[in-house]
This record gives sequence, C-alpha cells and structure tokens, in this order.
Amino acid sequence: MNRYPWAGLLLGLCMMAPVHAKPTCVLDDTQAPVCVAQAAHRVLSLSPHLTESVAFVHGLNAVVAVDSSSDYPSDVNRLPKLGAPWLLGSETVLAQKPDLVLVWNSGINPAVVERLRALKVPVYVSEPKTLGEVASTLRRLSSLLGTERQSEGAIHAWESGIQQQRTQHQGLAVVPVFYQVWPKPLMTLGGSHVVSEILSLCGGRNVFEDQPGLAFQVSAEAVLARKPGLVLASGDDTRERALIHQWSMWSTLPAVRNGWVQSFPKDILVRNGPRLLEATQRMCALLNRVRQGPAPGRPAP
Repeated sequence: MNRYPWAGLLLGLCMMAPVHAKPTCVLDDTQAPVCVAQAAHRVLSLSPHLTESVAFVHGLNAVVAVDSSSDYPSDVNRLPKLGAPWLLGSETVLAQKPDLVLVWNSGINPAVVERLRALKVPVYVSEPKTLGEVASTLRRLSSLLGTERQSEGAIHAWESGIQQQRTQHQGLAVVPVFYQVWPKPLMTLGGSHVVSEILSLCGGRNVFEDQPGLAFQVSAEAVLARKPGLVLASGDDTRERALIHQWSMWSTLPAVRNGWVQSFPKDILVRNGPRLLEATQRMCALLNRVRQGPAPGRPAP
C-alpha cells in the first residue's frame, strides 16, 4: 500500500513546472558580457547594420523600435523610429521597456550605455571591423534572439560566398583603388577598414592601405602620386556625376584616362552587416571589368 498517495501527484506537478534555463550570454565587441534570461523579444536596434543583421538571423519580429537611419529590409519602415542614436537619452530607451538594446559603439553616447547597464538592461555594443567579425556578430545576435537553428544555414552560406570570391580572385592583376569618403575636405579610408579587406579579397588594393586609422584627410596630389586605376565613392547617379566632374581635371590619372571613376551602390559597402556579401560580389565584378581595359565607350589610352 502506498503510504504517500500524494507523492505521485506531487511528482507529476514537479515535472510540469517550468524549468528555468540558464541565461544566454555572449561577449560584445567591447568584450563586455551580455546576458538574456530568455530569447529577447523586446529589442531596440539602434544602428542600420545591426537592424540588417537582426533581420538576416530571423529576429526582426522581436524588434520594437529602430533608429532613424535603419531602412532595410523594407519591413523595418513599419517600426517606430526613435531618431539619431547619438542624441537619444536613456529615458527614451527605457520607455520602450526593452529586454535587449543593440548599439553601434561609434554612434552612441557612452553615458547612455553605462546608465542602461546600471539598471540591468542588457546592451550589446557592436563594432565589427572585418568580414569575419560580421559573421561572428550574426552568430552572437542569433544566440541572444534564440534563432540559431533558423539562421545557421544562412550564416554558413554567407561565409561560403565570401570564401568563393576570395578563391576566384587570387593571383589576378592587382587594381589600385582610391575610395573617396568625402570630397571637401578630401577624405579616404585606411587599411584597417573593411573596404580595404574587400578590395584585397577581390584582387584590388586600397592605395592608402598603408595608412593607420579608419578614415582620414588626404590631398589630391597624394592621390595622383599613387596612380589609382579606379576612383570610387558610395552613392547614387548624382554622386557619380559629381565625382566624375571633380576628378576630370586630372586627365593623367589612370582612373580618369580610362573612364573608371564611378559610384558604388549606396549603403551596402558602408554598413558592416550581411549585405557586405553583395558588396563583395559587386566589387569583384567591377574590378574584373577594370582589368579588361578602358570603360565601355572610352578609347584605349
């Protein structure tokens, strides 16, 4: 005879009770731990590259608001936009009751991050500087969002796409490239920027890759001395026309002489997120055309 008739019932209730899983923790790009007790479901994404990354790992349904510049994919435009992240105060962020806040290290007031963390709000600070770090970002975000299973195949395909471009363009003739960030003052990117990595992967070379730092000012004379075969800037057709006009006076420059002064599709090269694969594919295709000689419609020099 069972001396404790209630024991079976109690055991059944215990088995039905929720089991508290261990929190999910990752290190962000400042090496600070970021932990969520369960998959985040009220997320603020305060940088375009992070918003695109969250969408890539199937986490967009957890996002409740974004910054004013986040506009891709198109579904993002249905979300509330909080404004420029560097102008946001902690009160604005807290009003959204987030269980995870994603920020760009170079685009947020550090005091806001400190305040949120003091109030035990998980904050992931992002600053991916290489293609490998972009892939790592995707995996860490998928962990925090609980979407690892749905997204791992896509992340692996992304990495394979990058490797495929690297393999296909090894050993090709090197194309020297000047990437223009801004015309006045004239600014470009250094060797530590991901654009330099993409150029190198495609068989190109940033003519200022020997310079430290991400972005800095240069003179037109310094550009001329390095003889780029391609002058490039991100932007639309209007930006391209301005770029061509700007450099047209320097007819001895190989890029000008051969008609290789042009713009590159806006955003995909300057947001360090998943669309860098598309940027890499486009860049490699462009450098292949430059290797073939003058741009269509241009006579051989």
